[in-house]
Formats: sequence, C-alpha cells, structure tokens
Amino acid sequence: MIRKIVVGLDNSDLGLNALQQATTFAQSCDAELKLVHVLMDNEPGAPRFNGYFGGPIYPSINTTMVESYQTDWNRFVERSQAMLDQQVSDTRKADVNTSGVLLYGSPGVKLCEIAETWDADLVVVGSRGLAGISELLIGSVSNHVMHHAPCSVLVIHGAKQPTVKNSQTEKKIKRILVALDRSEISMKSMQSAVAIAKLHQADIRLVHVIDDDEPGMPQKLIFSDSQYILQHSELLFAEYQQEWNRFVNSWWLWLQQCVDELEGEGVDAICDVMQGRTGQRICEVAQDWSADLIVVGFRGFSGLQELLTGSVSYYVSHRAPCSVFVNRPELAVSDEPHRTKTSRQVVAS
Repeated sequence: MIRKIVVGLDNSDLGLNALQQATTFAQSCDAELKLVHVLMDNEPGAPRFNGYFGGPIYPSINTTMVESYQTDWNRFVERSQAMLDQQVSDTRKADVNTSGVLLYGSPGVKLCEIAETWDADLVVVGSRGLAGISELLIGSVSNHVMHHAPCSVLVIHGAKQPTVKNSQTEKKIKRILVALDRSEISMKSMQSAVAIAKLHQADIRLVHVIDDDEPGMPQKLIFSDSQYILQHSELLFAEYQQEWNRFVNSWWLWLQQCVDELEGEGVDAICDVMQGRTGQRICEVAQDWSADLIVVGFRGFSGLQELLTGSVSYYVSHRAPCSVFVNRPELAVSDEPHRTKTSRQVVAS
C-alpha cells in the first residue's frame, strides 16, 4: 500500500492542485504526507538581484544592493515558510499525518532526494505542460521526477483541473484508465490501478492500443506487379484478414479475462482494443470517457532517446486531460506490507 507520499509544492495554483490530489490519496489509504517546497531564484515572487559587474577583472557590486537583496530574500523565505506551515496545518485538520520541509536548489533533484531518504512510496508533482525541445531547454520538474524518483509518480495537470479551495470537497477518483500490454510493468500497473480503485470504489477501463510496431502483428501485404500477386490477391488478402482477426481477437479474449478477474475482486471493469498511436489514443479515450486518472508503466527512456523512439508514459504525462499515475517497475502499489529500511531524518516543520 501507499504509506508515504512526497508532495512537490510552490506558490502557484498548480502546487495547490498537487496538494489536493495528494491529500485525497492520503485520506483514502491512511498515508503520511511530506510537503516539500524547493525555493528557486526564478520562482514567482522571488526577489530579483539587480547588481552589476564593473571593471575588466574584478567585479564591483554596490553593497547597498546586496543588503537590499538579502533583506528581500529573507522576507521571501519567511513568507514561503509561513505558507508551508499553513498548508501543513490545514492538511493535518483533514486528519492526515503531515510534515513539511523548505529547501533551496533544483526542485526535481531535491524531490527525488527526499523521496529516497524518506523511503516514499509516491511522489506527487505538478506538470506545466512542457514537451519536446522546450522541455529539454527549459527543464521540467515533473519529467525529472518521473525519470529519477525511486518510486511511482503522480503527475497533476493544474491547467486542466479546477482548483478547489477545500480538499475535502474535491472530486474523487471514480474512473481509472489503464494502458495494458502483456509486459511485466504493464501487469504491475494494473495491480496499482486495482489497489487505487478499491480505495476509491472506482471503475476501471483496460485499454490495449495496437500500434504500428506491435509484436506479433500480422505482416502487412505489399502488392506488386508480379503475376503471382495479381492472380492471388484476393486469396492473400483473405488470409491476411483471417490472421488479423485472430490477432485482434486474442487481445479481446485476454483483456476480457483480466476484466473477469477484476470483477471477481469486486472491481467494476470494461475493456477496449483499438488501433493507432498508443499515447495519443490513450489521451483521447481518457477525454471521451471523462477519466479521473490514467495509470501507465514507465519504460525508462530519457532525453533524446525518448524523443526519437517515443515513450507512452512521456506522451501521456504531458498531454493527458487528467492526472497520470506513472508506475515504476520496481515499486508497484500492492497490498503487501510496507517495506522497511533505515532512513535518514529530514528537517521538517
């Protein structure tokens, strides 16, 4: 089960949405929250240093400017700490065991460090929607966390979800979309989805998308002007259609078996098989079905390899119309007792 949740916060509505989602998870599975706000120089509301450098060799900075900047920065830290303390207090009022820590540095790196040190089961982080080259140039906290966190990651799309001031009245998770194939990480993702569905009494929709590079897919017919092809085109097409029908039907039978197993566990489920680009189709189904959560597995691509070869988790986490639970292969959500190991203490409020 999920017992420890790290939440990445800032002074934006996106951070508030992340806190709301994390609070909902924590309430449903009796988990502990650690709210982490990592301060940055370019964070909204942070003071800007307007000093200058003079001379070809040695910099000269006006002492008054330095003192003024330091005063403004100290006030910014105090405001941020006060806000974090208030968020911790409000979350505790929702009957959630909560602590908080204020840090300085790279948010993605610090969140992963806290998750590792604290032995977290889940990191909740907001996504600004950056993708492709812009993400590589500017950087993305959610993408860094998704690739480097030691546990599963819940990505929140703040712009696509209404902000609710009271987390107690926030929309609950009622529909969970799960992208499936027959891989080990895919099956662990389904286990995570089932655990979440049981906590929230949610419905599950299992989806397999037949992509162009699908393993085992019948080889496409290539027509030419050869006499054999021309004379036997109808027969070849009929054989191909039979192979294709058998291939698609095998996926239907497998998914229906998964549905039967879920319903045997008391979880309402349906399934679909469709064709297209996997990430795109998953987002389309989530939009049409009004999904509250998408659960996908993480294959481990990063950087240019991810952009060139494609990654379903990358595409969905950036373009989904709802929150995305990115399941890492080594740490799936399960009903097993929480793992124990020695962890270092983090300074908390």
